[in-house]
Amino acid sequence: MNTFYIQAILTASIGGVLFGYDMGVIAGALPPLSAYFQLTPSQEEWVVSLLYFGGGVGAASGGFLCDWFGRKFSIMFTDVMFG
Repeated sequence: MNTFYIQAILTASIGGVLFGYDMGVIAGALPPLSAYFQLTPSQEEWVVSLLYFGGGVGAASGGFLCDWFGRKFSIMFTDVMFG
C-alpha cells in the first residue's frame, strides 16, 4: 500500500476521533450549560444538533477551501480555528 494512502487514512481517522471527543465534551458540558442558561430539553437538543450541523458544514466546505486557497493553508487555518 502506498504511504500516501496510509497517511490519508491516519489523518481521516484522527479527524473522526477528534469529532467524537468533541461530542463527548459537549455531553459532559451540557448539564452545567443547561443549568446556567436555564435551557429546556428542546433547547438542549438544538445545542447538540447544531454541533452536528456545524461539523457537516465544515466537512462540506473543506474541499472548497482546499481548492481556493490550497491544502497547506487550509489545514493551517482550520488548525488555528480549532485550537
